[in-house]
This record gives sequence, C-alpha cells and structure tokens, in this order.
Amino acid sequence: MLGATLSKAAVGLIALLAIVGAEKLPMLAGTMPAGAQPVVRPAAPATTQATGPERLAFAGAVSPRVTSDALPRQPGLFGSATARCEDGAAEADRARIGDRIALRVFEDAADGAERFERRDLSGTFPVEAGGDIAMPGLGRIAAIGQPLACLEGPVSAALGDEMGLSATVTASFAARPPVLVQGAVIAPGSYDYTPGLTVSAVIAKAGASSGGAADTALRRTLAARRDELRALRAGLVLEHARLAAQRAGAPDLALDPTDRRALTERLGADRIEGEEAVLRAALGSREIRAERDAAARDDLDSALALAIDRRDLMRARLADLTAERDLLEDALGTDCRGRCSSQRTFDELRLDSLNGRLADLELTVQDAETRVIEARQARDRHERVVALDHSEADRTLALSVAEALADRNALDAQIAAVNAQLADLGGAPGDRSVIVERRSGLRTETIAGTPDLPLLPGDLVTVSQNVADASVAGTAQR
Repeated sequence: MLGATLSKAAVGLIALLAIVGAEKLPMLAGTMPAGAQPVVRPAAPATTQATGPERLAFAGAVSPRVTSDALPRQPGLFGSATARCEDGAAEADRARIGDRIALRVFEDAADGAERFERRDLSGTFPVEAGGDIAMPGLGRIAAIGQPLACLEGPVSAALGDEMGLSATVTASFAARPPVLVQGAVIAPGSYDYTPGLTVSAVIAKAGASSGGAADTALRRTLAARRDELRALRAGLVLEHARLAAQRAGAPDLALDPTDRRALTERLGADRIEGEEAVLRAALGSREIRAERDAAARDDLDSALALAIDRRDLMRARLADLTAERDLLEDALGTDCRGRCSSQRTFDELRLDSLNGRLADLELTVQDAETRVIEARQARDRHERVVALDHSEADRTLALSVAEALADRNALDAQIAAVNAQLADLGGAPGDRSVIVERRSGLRTETIAGTPDLPLLPGDLVTVSQNVADASVAGTAQR
C-alpha cells in the first residue's frame, strides 16, 4: 500500500512539473497556503489584450488592479482603444444622430470573483446633434459612426482612467430614429426602423400602389371620397359667399358666372336659390331690427324733448314769480315808512303766499331737471345697446366667415391628398421615382432609392409619380 501511495504521488509530481516547470516549483510551493484551493482569475477587461494563459491565484491573495498604464494611450479620453476595435460592422449597426444607446456598467469586485452593476453609471443616453453622448462622470463621448462593440472598450478604459474602476461595459440600441415616408403614398408618415428594411418594403407599408387590378376597389373608394369632399367644399364656398354678402349688406351672392355655373352643376339650382333666400331673410331681419331701434330712438328723443320743454316752462314760471315777489317787496318797503295799515297787512300776506309758491315751483323745476337727465341717459343707454348688438352681430358673422374659409381650406388639402393617391394608383411601379435623404454625420446626402436599397434609421424617403400622359395629369388636377 505504501508503494502504491508513493507511485501516485510521483505521478502527480510529474504532472505538476509538466504544467508549471521545474524552475517554478519552489516558488509555487512557497506561496500556496496550507489547504488553499486554487481559483481562476476572471479574464482581463476588453481593453487589455492578454495573449498568455490565464493566471492562477489562490484564495486570500491580493487581486492586482489593472491600471491604465497597461494601455498605450494617445491624447484624448479613449487612448488607442478605438484603434484596436475590430471594425467590421455594417452601416446600419453604427450609431447615428437620434439613436438612444443603453450602456450597462458592471464593476469587478475586489476579489475578482463576481461583478455587480453600477446603476449610477448605467443608463440610456441619446446621440445628440453633435454626435456625442453625455455620460455621468465622463462627460461627452464621441459616438456617431461607431459600432456598439467599438463603444464598450473605450468606455471601459475611460472608467479606468477617470474613475479608477475595473469594469465591463455592454452597449445596445434602446431606440432608433424612424424612417419617414412622404409623397405619392396612401399613408405618409413615420415607420419604425427594423434591421434589413429596404425601400420597397417601407413604401409597401406606406401604401404605394402596384398598379394592378387589386387597386380597383381602392380607386373607386378614393373617387367616391373625392366626390364627397368636392360636394362639401362646394357647400362651404356657397355658405362663405352668403355670409360675406350678409356681412356686407349686399342683396346678392358675390359669385362670378364661372363659380355660379360650377356650383349649380355640383349642388343644383335649388341649393343656390335657398342660400339666396336665406340671405334675403337675414337682410330683412336686419332691416326690421334697424327700424325697431330707430323707432325706439325716436320715442326716447320725444321723451327728452318733452322733459326739456317742461323744464324750460317751469324755469320761466319761476322767473316770473321771482320778479313779482321782488316788486312786492320793493313796494312794501316804500309804502310803509314807519306806519302799519290794513293794506300793508294784505300785501304782507300776499308776499308770504308768493314765497310759498316760489318754494314749490323750485322743487318742480328740480324735478323737471331730473326728468331731463333721466331721458337723456335712457337715450344714451339705448344707443350703446344698439351699437353693442351691431358689433356682436358683426363679430359673429366675421367668425362664421373665417370658420367657413378655414373649413374650405382643410377640404382643399384633403382633396389634394386624394388626388395624389389617385394619381399614384393610375401608374405602374416603373413610373415611380424614389429619393432617399440620409444624414451622414453632420451633413445630408441624397441617394436614388432603388427598390433593394437598405435603409438606415432616420432616412427620409420621398416618393413621386412620373406622369407621362397628359390625360393622367388632367385627371389628377380635376
């Protein structure tokens, strides 16, 4: 048994010598604690290029921190990490302005046995107009045109240089700018970017017609919709003309012969006659209100004139009585001369009577003055009410005219859109031209949009119909 045990030990020693070499055996024996178990150190960060076998360490040994001195550096934040990035990504996988990039930072523990996410450094960062992303603690980092794999290493190296962290960074697209489609399509707008999206795929989503028999039902639907919109527009044109004439006080609709003939064909003569009848009724109602207001004003003027006449009459009577009293007072002062008689007593009683009548007449004059003031105020109040009613009616008519004009303009836009869709349905795919506007860095380039052209996030696709036949162009305009 002892021989077998020695034989096994010899075999293990020979295997250990083959792995580490005979010259390292004393050092290994001196640094390995009793009973310690070997553990494997995690791989070096992405920014280091370890070419040799993984190092062996033991529990309890101090983990050396990887410093930025191990990386050859150039001036700037990233050093030469970007130059060592394996750059073979497709154009669609490179960061563009408008992208939102999710970066997750995982810091290595001190013993190197585990990692934990640094949520204060992780997050979603937009690629701004200058082509940079702004990270907390690091500032602005150039991202435009970089594949995601080429961002992970430099950010990890920057964390080591600026903050002394041994960390692993993962990058992914959180959101990408949509592809915009405009022009001769049924549903222009924005469409989410998906990998491998081509021109033919996006204009198919936008409703570009193939020109075949399958579009017959859609063409009929659009034609019926256009006729409906034209009828609504004709009604708004007629309503607008009636409101404008009503506001101006004109007895007839302000329509030239061409417009009247077109409206008659679209709506019928009865509809136009009905609008004219409505206009005449509105003008008649306005005249009735004006006559009523004028009659009320005449009544108020008459009341004011009567009040003024009564006041003037009372003032004249007051003046006459005042003059008579003054004469009587002078006569009494002359005739008495120190003696009293029955005649004097009669004149004194008459003077007292005149004074009483004067007091009553003064009250009457004051009442007449009050009535004049009230009559004048009533007339002024009536004028203000009439002016306010006229202003409110004119404001309501002006608002109605503006609303009718705005609705007509909106219908014009809808009719133009339907005409564009009908024009698109009238041609074959070969008659269609597509232009792609693409932002390349901070500039914009224009590309001919072939059907199999791969699109990038944020591209603007403009579809136009090449109308070769004059009859098709006339149909689109009508």
